[in-house]
Amino acid sequence: MKFTSIDFEKANNDSCSVCSIGIAVFEDEQLIFSGHYLVQPPGNEYLALHTSIHGISAHDTCDAPTFPEVWDEIRQYIEGQTVVAHNGCSVEFPILESLFRFYGIAASQYHGVCTLQLSQQLFPYLKNHKLSTVAEMLSLDFSENLHHNAQYDAEVCGFIFLKMNQFFKLNSRFTPDHKIREERSKTDFFTDTFSSKKIDSSLIYPTAQPKYENHYFHSKKVVITGEFSAFPKQRNKLAQILFDCGADINTSISKNTDLVLVGTGAGPKKMEKISALSIAVMNEEELLGLIKEFMNG
Repeated sequence: MKFTSIDFEKANNDSCSVCSIGIAVFEDEQLIFSGHYLVQPPGNEYLALHTSIHGISAHDTCDAPTFPEVWDEIRQYIEGQTVVAHNGCSVEFPILESLFRFYGIAASQYHGVCTLQLSQQLFPYLKNHKLSTVAEMLSLDFSENLHHNAQYDAEVCGFIFLKMNQFFKLNSRFTPDHKIREERSKTDFFTDTFSSKKIDSSLIYPTAQPKYENHYFHSKKVVITGEFSAFPKQRNKLAQILFDCGADINTSISKNTDLVLVGTGAGPKKMEKISALSIAVMNEEELLGLIKEFMNG
């Protein structure tokens, strides 16, 4: 299977104001090409809000090529290809058509696939279907610092689509039949993406009260990352113990996180984020010392 993943960033609210394009080309489950293209939007006009999101300003694109020049370089990755984008049906694909009309470019034929819509169908229980949420659920590292870099987002979107294709049967239009592929067992799928990662929503959005009020973890915002030998493929069991001890279980790292429990195999991007935000960490040995008495309860 070969496909191209794309992401656009805009300079202002105009659909033709694309200032950055990310391209990621995948073939045989491998990323074979990735590129980032600055684009001078019409009039090179920017809104401060948009610059605050992606960090690109008029200064960056004052000498950049306009879309028709960039299109000459990237059309080979889009024309006649399967083209994937996260929220593509609402953003990238309509924008691409607007750019064709604005610049008088003959519309190219391609097969557009929206991973946001796919994720809504495959994973309806998620709290949202943002790129970061879907990536984390599928055990893909995601860096908030790199988010809105068009090349980075295109690559992440592409790897999300790869995961979906690896584990689910998608028909020729890349819409799901909601069945896990027979050649990959359900055990393999849930081990890779759910069993060791998923925490029951009742622990993340609790209605019950914790059992112990004076424990070290009480009222601390805690994130679990990596694998713990005492809880093999049982992250939910660990989360239940932490909840009983009063922890506020979070699924993503932010400036509000008090503590990250770090097991083996924690992603390097997560570790970079933990370091950048100066968040306290705890290893398995330290963790077990605090919860051992509750492990058989």
